[in-house]
Amino acid sequence: MTEHTKQIAEELTRLHYENLCEINRLGSMVSNRGEDGVVLCLYASERALLAGELGDQTGLSTGRIANILRQLEAKGLVRRLQDELDHRRVHVSLTEQGREYACGLKDSAVRAYGELLESLGTNDASEFLRIVRKCISSVREISS
Repeated sequence: MTEHTKQIAEELTRLHYENLCEINRLGSMVSNRGEDGVVLCLYASERALLAGELGDQTGLSTGRIANILRQLEAKGLVRRLQDELDHRRVHVSLTEQGREYACGLKDSAVRAYGELLESLGTNDASEFLRIVRKCISSVREISS
């Protein structure tokens, strides 16, 4: 790591830890953890997902995914179907009620992000989106 990169990394780390309240507030405005994260993951998918895929995509353990799926099924938001060929595999999809709930979550996120982006202005908002996309790509490369 170059000295310049190290200085920037230290500044980013400092900003992160000095502003946990704001970072957490944004995270709560754009609900994406626990049950809501699983619902949004299913909503973004164009097909039913295996429980293991949900774990991979959300970063949650198989035990946590199983608990969340039980809770979501009890609320009528998801349906689970055992694979016909391999009964250990469970296919998960949103119910109609689950889709409506996910739409509400998405709308709330769009409003929250919209407020943030409006405050940045058009040019900075576009640049921010470009950088976030690049960060996501870099994290994927680093962690593979």
